[in-house]
Order: sequence, then C-alpha cells, then structure tokens
Amino acid sequence: MIQAAHAHPWLYRGVSFASIILAWLGLSVWLGPKLMPGPLETWAFLGRELERGVLLYQVGITLQRVLLAFLLSMAAGLLLGFWSGRSARAEQLLEGWVALGLAIPRILPIVVAYVLLGLNELAAVLSVFLIVLPTVVVQVREGVRTLEPRLFQMSRVFRKGRLEVAYFVAWPQMAPFVWGTARATLSLCWKMIVFAELLGRTSGVGYQIAFYFQMFEMRGILAYGLAITVALVALDALLAFGARQAGRWRGREALA
Repeated sequence: MIQAAHAHPWLYRGVSFASIILAWLGLSVWLGPKLMPGPLETWAFLGRELERGVLLYQVGITLQRVLLAFLLSMAAGLLLGFWSGRSARAEQLLEGWVALGLAIPRILPIVVAYVLLGLNELAAVLSVFLIVLPTVVVQVREGVRTLEPRLFQMSRVFRKGRLEVAYFVAWPQMAPFVWGTARATLSLCWKMIVFAELLGRTSGVGYQIAFYFQMFEMRGILAYGLAITVALVALDALLAFGARQAGRWRGREALA
C-alpha cells in the first residue's frame, strides 16, 4: 500500500483537493448562494477585486506582516530553543515564561499590545511574535534533545572544529525539526496576523474580512480568506519541499 501511495502521489493529492471543492459546492447548494457562495461566485468576486487593484495590495500587506512575525519568531525561537535544549539551567530559567506563553489566551497579547502601543504595525507584529515564540522554543528544544550524543563524542575524538560539528553533525539531525517547526510557525503566524488585523488595523486581509462582515457580504469574506490561504499554501509547499530534502538522509521510511 505504501508503494502504491508513492507511485501515484498526485492522484491522492488531487482527490484530497477535489473533495474540498465538492464539500464547498455541497454547502452552497444546501445553504444557498446568499449564505454560502460557491467557488465560481467567489472566484468572480476575486477577479473584480483584482481588477480594482485592491486584492494584491491587501494581500501583500498581510504577507509582509506574516513574514516579519515568522522570521522574528523563528530566529528567536531557534536561539532560545537550542539554548534550553543544551542547558538544564537555561530550561529552568525559561520554564515560567514558556509555560505562561503557552497557557495565556492568544487574544490577550494582541489586545494588550494595541492598548499599550496603539493601533499600529509594531503592536500587531510584536503581539503575534510573542504568541508564536513559546511554541517555537518548545519544538526546537525537543529537537535538540534528540541529538545523538555519540556522534558528538566521535567528533571530539577526530578533533573536528565547532563549525564542522555544527554543519555536519548537528544540522542534519536538527533540520527536519527546524523545517517542521517552520511550517507550524508560518501557519500560526498568518492566522494570528489576520486576527490582529481584524481587531485593530485599517489594512490587510483581516481588515477586509471585517469590512465585508459588516456589510453581510459572504463573497468578500470567502474571497479574501481564499486569497491569503492560496498564498500561504504556496509558501508552505516550499517549506514542505525543504523538509523532505532535509530528511532524505534518514531514508524513504522516514518520509512515508
């Protein structure tokens, strides 16, 4: 069965995406086009927004915020996660902050940032960064704990430098965790950025969704949700490709 899945990967992916379209069509027929516009109506609305020059501008602003929060979260999370994974004292120092970050309601940092900093870009990106960071730290820390200590001992026996050990020993083992963490982080960042835009920004996909919600226009809500989803699916596909490449050394069984 595993061999059949590898022999026809695009067939199964096609069936997966086709089932989404069929479910969407079924809901449109059941609820009616007013409550649930179908794919054709939504794509037509997207086309009009594209012609007006609004769609690319709003999606572009959201993508900028998402990528900024993503890069900040990954950079800080990799450093803190590696530090806490290699040092028990560092883990103890960070334990309270990580536990707080994981437990606190995700809406709270956004609201607090808007109150303290104002309804601006800094508040939106900083709040999402604080929301996402603990998750990155935990995932990277767990990846560091899986590093094989005997490989490092062997490196010391052969008197390899730190850069060689980091690149040839640590990174191949960590890469699948890093790429997997990056995919989860990107997904969480864009969801929280859209939410932050809906609460307190005057631009971006979240703002457009709030605008069309006030007008009770489901086509607009679905259209902008679909636009940013397609954009982020494309970015996620790139990260998924990187994850597969990083895990090739583990063999086919690790990728199945």
